[in-house]
Amino acid sequence: MELQLIALSRIVEDTDQPRKVLDDASLAGLADSIRQHGLLNPITIVPLEGVDGFRIVTGERRWRASQLAGLFEIPCIVAAPAEDTAARVSEQLVENLQREELAPLDKARAIQVLKENLDATNCEVGQRLGVSERTVGYLLDLLALPEAIGEQIVNVGSRPADGQLTEKHGRFLKQLNEQPDLQAHLVEKIRGEKLSADDAGKVVKAIRENPDKAEALLDAKFEEIPSILGLSREEAPNFYVGGAFLNQLDR
Repeated sequence: MELQLIALSRIVEDTDQPRKVLDDASLAGLADSIRQHGLLNPITIVPLEGVDGFRIVTGERRWRASQLAGLFEIPCIVAAPAEDTAARVSEQLVENLQREELAPLDKARAIQVLKENLDATNCEVGQRLGVSERTVGYLLDLLALPEAIGEQIVNVGSRPADGQLTEKHGRFLKQLNEQPDLQAHLVEKIRGEKLSADDAGKVVKAIRENPDKAEALLDAKFEEIPSILGLSREEAPNFYVGGAFLNQLDR
């Protein structure tokens, strides 16, 4: 591998790149930094076959920000062409997981491609990416959701979800895959009442254990669920403390 200055016009994006969504504000901020300090971290590229150009392996975000910053050429590490898609996707995933995170559904799609190309287990994929087997499984579970719901799932880190759907919300919503109307109704409830993932899980459990009351449970306010189930405050004391789960439903 060697470091070269390459014209931006000779570089093209990788259509197999796992990141599908780029945050405009974040991109603009990176472009401002590049204008002031230049591109400090080179991107990695490989030569295109039969064409005087290169394809991005890692660094698409930096390449796009450099275009916004008005640069004509940028420092690049020119690598040998990747031997297979799996190696390329793996390298991109590792970089993106360590830097700006992919949208959860994009991450899940890329992990699925990697798993299939490597014919690997969740554990083996996790070891390659530096994440746990459980994390890989949780992400792949998102692919079982209706795409319209999966696309709404975002990364919130340690911040409160505040009405947004998180990966953990997705795991609970998956349990209603065979009841799409109830599932869609719960998504509206999560957004409208800003339910945490744990509280959404309580609603799902209540629905599954009381299917005849599903619509009533979804129509009621979260704090009204004990009365829908015929439980008094004394019978479900934890339900009223910070949205903790119904004792009766945890048994």
